[in-house]
Amino acid sequence: MGARSSNRNKPQNNRSDGHLLEYFRSTFVRGGGGTNFVDPSTLAFSATGGTQTTYSVYTVHTFTSSGILTVTSGTKSIEALIVGGGGGGGSSLTGGGGGSAVIKLTAATLTPGNYPITVGGGGSGDTNGEPEPGGSTGTNSSIGSLNVIAFGGGGGASRAGVASTGGNGGGGPADQGSSVAGALGYAPTLPGSVTGTVYGGYNGGNGPGNPAAPAYGGGGGGGAGGNGSNGSTSTGGGPGGPGVTIPSFDGASSYIYGGGGGGSAYTAGSGGNGGPGGAGGGGSNNSSGGSAGPGGRNAGSNGSAGSSGGGNYSGGNAGNNTGSGGGAGAHGAGPGGNGGSGIVIIRYLE
Repeated sequence: MGARSSNRNKPQNNRSDGHLLEYFRSTFVRGGGGTNFVDPSTLAFSATGGTQTTYSVYTVHTFTSSGILTVTSGTKSIEALIVGGGGGGGSSLTGGGGGSAVIKLTAATLTPGNYPITVGGGGSGDTNGEPEPGGSTGTNSSIGSLNVIAFGGGGGASRAGVASTGGNGGGGPADQGSSVAGALGYAPTLPGSVTGTVYGGYNGGNGPGNPAAPAYGGGGGGGAGGNGSNGSTSTGGGPGGPGVTIPSFDGASSYIYGGGGGGSAYTAGSGGNGGPGGAGGGGSNNSSGGSAGPGGRNAGSNGSAGSSGGGNYSGGNAGNNTGSGGGAGAHGAGPGGNGGSGIVIIRYLE
């Protein structure tokens, strides 16, 4: 009869003693933990989210709607383009919507985790005519965990109303009242953890004030590259301010973002052209609606000219994913155009 072992199943017994169950309990269940943990930040960089493509030496994540960028492993310095939503145009003797602020990050560090991406929507054009709240402000775009925010564009003023502030201000009204000033723009600031360039902080153009006849030209919305132009009593609506040109960032063409919407005209003159960047043109009731701004990521639409004694005198909508402002609607309750939605693009070296 063989001798029994005098050793008990003690926690200190290791695998070579054959006491695997006790080793498991001692090492894992009782908080000993494994010894093979790998820090995910030390692995090769891997991320998912948005529409993922490759371009030249870059991996690109494009968000045309809100979502989440998930970094599963690794650490990487990234570049990013963040464009807010453009402001909506006013309705009836009105100003164009302001373009959004545009941010181009040149260096920000991502580590494993979730990064909420918000893509701002364009502001709605005013449809009420009189009384008139004006076009609504576009919403912000952001990379939340980095605290980087591109402000949406301000809404254009409606008749006797007040334009809204934003990343770039909305255009002022063309009524014979005293509230004719375009709104101020305010540019966002970057936190110290990132580097890049901010475009914005430009003002909407003014309405001409008293006397506004015969053209009743509304002010153009401010753009990310410059102020909107003032409306005129003779030539009509002020053109929207220009957007900013961003060289090819995701493998597509170079585009212009954040143009201001054109102001409207009444009786004489023409609606203001939308600022470069796909902004909407200003409406008119005399056959001369403003044209949409060139160079936007997705084409905007012209302001509606209408015709003498008829037509809807609509301001043009800005293009999607441009961050540009909507055109102003003409007198006769012509609706203002909608601002263009924003976009967020993240890229990094493969």
